[in-house]
Amino acid sequence: MPFNAVAWTIAAFLIAALPHLAAMPPWLAGFIVGACAWRLVVARNRGSRPPALLRLLLTGMAIALIVLAFGGLWGRRTATALLCVMLAAKMMEMFSMRDLRLVASVSFFLIATQFLFSEKLIYLGYLVVGSLTATIALVRIQDIHGRPAGAAPVAQAAAVRNGAVLLLMAMPVALTLFVLFPRLAQPLWGLPDQVLDGRTGLSDDMSPGSISNLFLDDSPAFRVEFEGRPPPPDERYWRGPVLWNFDGSTWTSPFSGDAPRRRFVPEGEAARHYSIQLEPHERRWLFALDYPVRAPDNATVTVDHQLLNRHPITALTRYELVSNPDFVDMPTLPDGARSLALRLPDGRNPRTLELAAELRQRHPDDRELIAAVLRWFREEEFFYTLSAAPLGRHGADEFLFDLRSGYCEYYASAFAILMRAAGIPTRIVTGYQGGLWQGGSDYLLVRQSDAHAWTEVWLQGSGWTRVDPTAAVSPDRIEQGSGSVIERPGAVFNFDWLAQLRNRYDRIQHLWNRWVLGFDHDRQRDFLQRLGLPDLTPERIAVLMLLVLLIVTAPINYFLLRQARPARRTPAERAWHGMLGRLRRLNLAKHPAETPLEFAARVEAALPQQGAAFRSLAEMYCRIHYGDRAGHEAAFLAQARHFSPRKA
Repeated sequence: MPFNAVAWTIAAFLIAALPHLAAMPPWLAGFIVGACAWRLVVARNRGSRPPALLRLLLTGMAIALIVLAFGGLWGRRTATALLCVMLAAKMMEMFSMRDLRLVASVSFFLIATQFLFSEKLIYLGYLVVGSLTATIALVRIQDIHGRPAGAAPVAQAAAVRNGAVLLLMAMPVALTLFVLFPRLAQPLWGLPDQVLDGRTGLSDDMSPGSISNLFLDDSPAFRVEFEGRPPPPDERYWRGPVLWNFDGSTWTSPFSGDAPRRRFVPEGEAARHYSIQLEPHERRWLFALDYPVRAPDNATVTVDHQLLNRHPITALTRYELVSNPDFVDMPTLPDGARSLALRLPDGRNPRTLELAAELRQRHPDDRELIAAVLRWFREEEFFYTLSAAPLGRHGADEFLFDLRSGYCEYYASAFAILMRAAGIPTRIVTGYQGGLWQGGSDYLLVRQSDAHAWTEVWLQGSGWTRVDPTAAVSPDRIEQGSGSVIERPGAVFNFDWLAQLRNRYDRIQHLWNRWVLGFDHDRQRDFLQRLGLPDLTPERIAVLMLLVLLIVTAPINYFLLRQARPARRTPAERAWHGMLGRLRRLNLAKHPAETPLEFAARVEAALPQQGAAFRSLAEMYCRIHYGDRAGHEAAFLAQARHFSPRKA
């Protein structure tokens, strides 16, 4: 096999496998890269394939490596790693054109599998480069088959140009299929749970220190577009899991936390209309401002106003919401909910319980007691920091009286324990707070680092009321976001220009999400309606797609046919082929391998009376075709026109 074809094929495979290699254990990725390097060396030195027994042994070792690395052969990441390893093992027998073509072709499929893990804009470049390299490899492989013996191979620049032309020719077809391929309102199948490489985002429980792990994660959590002006920063509380149960160290949701709500939430005059693009996080909850009027499709609103999707969010999900911030949640608190919202484990936090009793004695009114605690947080030496020590058995005591520094969940947990000890029903809400307003594109970007925890207390006449103790300690966290109050490790790279570049990239990513990844059944229907094609069924859309494909491919087919059409014959060539046709009627057909003079000798033997005249014409045709056209063409055309062979 020519070295160029082998090198391009291996390059196509390695580019297609690159994101998968980054997600593998280093020693497994090293095995794959090593197999490719070995094949390049063998191709350069024109070596031969290893024995069959050795190939079988190495393939078995490769499968064993997969089982060792992933604990089995199940799962998406395991399947793609297995595909990469098997293609690497194929290098040991990639010594024929068929094997080269197989590896180059499967590289396209390997590129597509990466989009099962991530659909970020950055992978568009990976798609283009990988597809171009695989196409060039196929061009190189085809050149081996189609090149005449002794001819020089296609130059590198020509191969790259041919591959790029082939991809460009496929673009109109791909665009037509993207816009018009019938999309179902619901997919035929869904992705399984736990499909992402690593979970990010909130958990369904909370203990001091858990949310702070997200602070260094600047990846987007979701993006929000508002109808009208966005709410001010101190109202941007994005509600997620609501936690009632406390075992002394961890807050969790109650067993009945996903029960549907019973009270209707009206829109009201202050209602906010907005849409959210939620990044996949493998959990069921959706995020919303207080309080969602209704649930999106395939979701429910729970009794404590969480939004729960029917299935875990494993793909970019867009939903529209209306929220009423003036709604009163539970103006009357049922006894069961009150008991749950006051429950504390025995034998924990004695100093906090003592402080609560003292506060209750001095402040009989719940609102006065809450204001006193927030004033204490504000005036005493409490600090907001990411670097906080872990808490022990009496976590609230240690935090309130000794440590006095921590992140939002430290304050929320200690405040909730103190309120419950004082007889005020309290629960914790986790979610996100704030967000960066992207003025150039009019949307709010909420990152994982905006994760937050706050409390809700039940007050007579007001129902469940949000109280954020973090706002008392660090108002800047609420007004300017989490990045404004904590110095991150590695801040030497935290330049303003870098942050601006990252934000501009996210604007492009937002457009990609909206117009490409978000082009679902509803957006396709709206697009066709704007074109004046309302209420098209999937069957009619399919017919429309076929018609557009015929129109789009017509210029491509015309171009390809013109490329394949033989060059137009000269007058001398037409006259020559006319004589050959007349001789063919006498069963004197020219063989493809015969030269004109060789055929003339055979005609002279078969037609003694006219053979000499035909030989003279054949000699004139050779001089015209290979030499002096002007000196003989007129005489040749005149004599050839009157040449009429016949048998004696």
